[in-house]
Amino acid sequence: GIWPGVSALMAAQGVAQLKKESFPSSSEGDVKIESIDYSFFTAGTGNAGPTIVSATFLLLATPAITFFNGKRKDIEPWTEMREVDFGENLGNKPVWLLDNPDVPTTALYVTKGQQSPNCSSRFGTAPLFWNYLFGAMKALPRSLLYNRDAMQNFSLFSEPIIRFVDKLVGATNAMRVDVTATNGGGEKKKVTMRIAHPDLEQCVGLATAAFALEVATSVGCKEGAATVPPGVWFPVELGEEARENILRVVEEDSFV
Repeated sequence: GIWPGVSALMAAQGVAQLKKESFPSSSEGDVKIESIDYSFFTAGTGNAGPTIVSATFLLLATPAITFFNGKRKDIEPWTEMREVDFGENLGNKPVWLLDNPDVPTTALYVTKGQQSPNCSSRFGTAPLFWNYLFGAMKALPRSLLYNRDAMQNFSLFSEPIIRFVDKLVGATNAMRVDVTATNGGGEKKKVTMRIAHPDLEQCVGLATAAFALEVATSVGCKEGAATVPPGVWFPVELGEEARENILRVVEEDSFV
């Protein structure tokens, strides 16, 4: 999907750019990836309705996996707010820590053979009130937040309000990935990858189709010709050609 999924490809692309373009005179082994920070923003529910709301409630009961100094560190969700610039027409948005499978897969696989970079993921929505509502929901017992049926029923009950708010704020989905690295001489550089679409549902469809198309075109290819080799892979493990093909498709109709 779009996140997790394409967001991991953006991180891998940022790592590749730093190694090849920002430190062209340094060998790949001399470039150390220091940090990877994921940030996401969705206006309202992105036209996904109650489904994304109930999923967010479940995540509010789940510690956010982060990596710090090479070690996994689980942190209370919806804490450590940051203001993040999502680019033209969006500007700065507040985002809070939220669990994301891209964090452990990126931290563990994007720099194989080296210490895992610091890595975390944050999310925010609009209107601002929704963010504070999510924060307040953490006061509920975790057993209730983990109850899928209860949270889905609550979201369905709230659907008229959810749909009304969606009409007011739109369905924009925006992603930003910041990758920081240093070389052997201690020089530090950072690359920022951004992409935004006017509708979350649309970009999720694009992303899902892009992954499926890349796998389909690899089926039946001669050995060494497939962009996605046989096996099971995390998105961040895909090769450069597959990564760029998928990102090219997902950029369709994006405005950032």
